[in-house]
Amino acid sequence: MSQRHLTKDDRISLGALLKAGLSIRKCADQLGFSPPGIKKEIDNNGGRENYSPYRAHRRYLMLRKEANQCHRVLGKDEFITELVVMLLELKWSPEQITGRIEIELKEKLISTASIYNYVNNDKELSRLLARKHNKYRRTKAGNDRKKAREEESTKKSINDRPPIINKRKRVGDYEGDTIIGQERTVRILTHVERKYGYLLADMLYDVTAEKISLKTVKAFELIPDDKKFSITYDRGCEFADYEITEKKTEMDIYHANAYHSWERGTNENTNGLIRRYYPKGTPFANIKEGELKDVVEQINHRPRKRLGFKSPYEKFCGVNFRILM
Repeated sequence: MSQRHLTKDDRISLGALLKAGLSIRKCADQLGFSPPGIKKEIDNNGGRENYSPYRAHRRYLMLRKEANQCHRVLGKDEFITELVVMLLELKWSPEQITGRIEIELKEKLISTASIYNYVNNDKELSRLLARKHNKYRRTKAGNDRKKAREEESTKKSINDRPPIINKRKRVGDYEGDTIIGQERTVRILTHVERKYGYLLADMLYDVTAEKISLKTVKAFELIPDDKKFSITYDRGCEFADYEITEKKTEMDIYHANAYHSWERGTNENTNGLIRRYYPKGTPFANIKEGELKDVVEQINHRPRKRLGFKSPYEKFCGVNFRILM
């Protein structure tokens, strides 16, 4: 099948074929296009009963013009170019930048592809893009002895979590973990809210179960009661004082299955965002609490596609902010 675009004449012919009652497949065969392509053309322009070839072609020309404008704007519009660079420096992705600009201006001013094309031609700017990572592959769970130990544990299993947590139906369910520094004795303690991705993080200069519990209790003292219900950790010994944490925060604490990091995917992904600031091999002992706070603030203010390009901060705190004045 041809990969060319439908022309005005193609659309006029399509309109005549539809009026004659031909099926989508027969229309596609007559015009030399794939059936899915013809179906998309019809669905995007009012459906079979309301298809107008002239209106459809005007829409096509308008979209092509907008797309061309999106590709030309970077490098020529100084304000937009400076804005894109500033947001890239804040670790926003090209998709987050274009999505956020579109919801604020109510029009698609710039495309994701144009940002990548612009950045890839500049060595300094290209360093601002996130590095690619290999997809995580699931591995077989532990052997029978490991499973037996898990079954004997008194910890509440992730398998016992109520559906409201698993479905992300409410605000206030978190996943917790630690990020290990070069020294291994210094870590970053993270808690990420599952519904909106809101991040809490603290420095751990001395990693003990007691210190982790104290830091966790203190962090959640600042969170309203109606936004804290549960935490899900892995089965690491650093969370051994979970019962104390559970009692003082009045939150239910669950534990993922051993070697099942994907069960806390929200936390794993957010830790990856922090790693963009502190790559593996970075000495954490030199990181100040204030510096980490700035990093957390940047991450919480980055728009997310799954939130309609709103940020975790906006959704979690119920406020709005604008990047365009």
